[in-house]
Amino acid sequence: MDIEVLQHILAIITLGLGAALIIYLFDAYKTLKQKSLLLLIYGLFILIIGVVLPDITGILAADIFWQFWSALFSRLLIIIGICVIIYSIVRG
Repeated sequence: MDIEVLQHILAIITLGLGAALIIYLFDAYKTLKQKSLLLLIYGLFILIIGVVLPDITGILAADIFWQFWSALFSRLLIIIGICVIIYSIVRG
């Protein structure tokens, strides 16, 4: 199997598992109604999108321009997602 195909399959699996985790946490939020849990869900969503963004861009556009900017934007999303998760944990 080609490495790029395997990478695309793993990106789709990561996106699916991340969506399942977010749905599970949102059900917990509906029960508990804690704002810090909602912030954790937002941070996790941003983090998952940041992780799979370069792979999804590689699937949709093979141009090096889009791959460069998606990798850069991906790193920014990961940093923002981690900061939101840390804020939700510190907030309690």
